[in-house]
Amino acid sequence: METVDIASKIISVPVPNDGIMEEETNAYIVHSPEQGGPVVVVDPGSAAGTEVILAALAKLGDPPVRDILLTHAHVDHAAGAAALREATGAPIWLHPDDLPVAERLKEPLPVDHYLKDGQTFEVAGLVFDAVLTPGHAAGHVVFVERNSGVTLAGDLVHGRGTVGIFPPYGSMRAYLASLQRLLDRGVTRLLPGHGPVIDNGPATLRRYIEHRLAREEQIAEYLAAGVTTIPDLVARIYPDLAPRNVYAARSTVYAHLEKLIEDGRVIQEGADEQATYRLVR
Repeated sequence: METVDIASKIISVPVPNDGIMEEETNAYIVHSPEQGGPVVVVDPGSAAGTEVILAALAKLGDPPVRDILLTHAHVDHAAGAAALREATGAPIWLHPDDLPVAERLKEPLPVDHYLKDGQTFEVAGLVFDAVLTPGHAAGHVVFVERNSGVTLAGDLVHGRGTVGIFPPYGSMRAYLASLQRLLDRGVTRLLPGHGPVIDNGPATLRRYIEHRLAREEQIAEYLAAGVTTIPDLVARIYPDLAPRNVYAARSTVYAHLEKLIEDGRVIQEGADEQATYRLVR
């Protein structure tokens, strides 16, 4: 697999993904090509990607790995962390709000340190601030380089599309607030967990907010027209949906409905597969 150098000190390493999606996950290595020294790995990906990351490190001269930072604990970002920790001796960092997800992984995830909002990591002459951005996951964190605004964005954004929200660990309200928080921070380039680099971060964040609010209104319109179940809403909103994307689509529609219920606009009647939803204002 090709390794792409981004801004000389941040290397994107596409690793195979053994999660529910078919696309690769972008692992990142932060290093100093001039000075050498320890490196930091962000989101090593699935267990299938460990050898790919070790090969990328070998091309850099096998520098010591100081830290393994996880934006969140979904399998396609975190399942390979334990094997990388074993191979390098580097500690794993994760926000504690994502521990319930970490505990659901097939293999144990040995978290050594808890990330905190505002925590600083200095590596290769760069300074990264950990910024808590819940929504896609309860403990989702991005890493914003303080001087350039370049952001290791995890699954807050996607290089080729939008991001799924998965209750109960995900929240549409929290996700919208996280997008706005990063927009207010003045980030520049976004380095996502999937897909290519996003050069115009602010425009993308604004587009994501507008898209989610428009989707919310679309759901409200369908409810007003008598479309009252999640499967029927998904069929109307995504008529050409591939089978592998059904779970993400249903979860994200449910996340929108949760927000509409919290806002007092929708009432849920029944539960689980029998649940229906009614627009009240």
